[in-house]
Amino acid sequence: MKTQFLFVIIFLIGGMISAQDSLRTEEIQSKIITFNPKSIPENTNGINLGVMDDYQSKKINGINLQGNPLSIIYLLIPKPIEIPSDESATVSINGLHISTGGITDGKQLNGVGISMYHIAQVTNGVTINGFNNNSGKLNGVHVSFLNNSADTGNGLLISLSNSTGSYNGAQLGIHNKSDVLKGMQIGGINIAKENNGLQIGVINKTEKTKGFQIGFWNKNAKRSLPLVNF
Repeated sequence: MKTQFLFVIIFLIGGMISAQDSLRTEEIQSKIITFNPKSIPENTNGINLGVMDDYQSKKINGINLQGNPLSIIYLLIPKPIEIPSDESATVSINGLHISTGGITDGKQLNGVGISMYHIAQVTNGVTINGFNNNSGKLNGVHVSFLNNSADTGNGLLISLSNSTGSYNGAQLGIHNKSDVLKGMQIGGINIAKENNGLQIGVINKTEKTKGFQIGFWNKNAKRSLPLVNF
């Protein structure tokens, strides 16, 4: 009986030591200068230098400089990369982010981002993107050559195509689309399921409006008119 009790105690102590070791392994240290990819992730309070788009579950507070010589392959992907889930969103950047590639697993970007593409759960600040910006929440000023898209957002979007769920602010592009617009759309084709503001374009469409439409052809639930509609 005493022997069995001793084995139980040893087993429990061993389990506690193993759990403590596991917690130590999961802790991520912070350094002023970091590099990635690296076998052990490190948070950054200063400058991070990296290659490709491997951020390894880290927080970067300061400046992130990332180089990816293969970023042109992004255009060959048959469909847009989706906003990452909570499990796959691994990196948060607070500060300045400059990359010849971009982020596809972003949790947050708070600050200024200059990259070819940007995919994140939340983006606050200013971004300039060669290809596209796809964020769950998109706040601030965002300029992309191909597309800006967001579930919700506030601010100014400039691109060939802007697509949002609920948006407060202005969209400037050849094609602008929003589920609920509180603000302004200026472009070639403007579409809003609910327009609570102003649409200025060649063709303006809305299903429900509390605003105005100015363009070559304007359509809402009540009527279709050239030049001006309300």
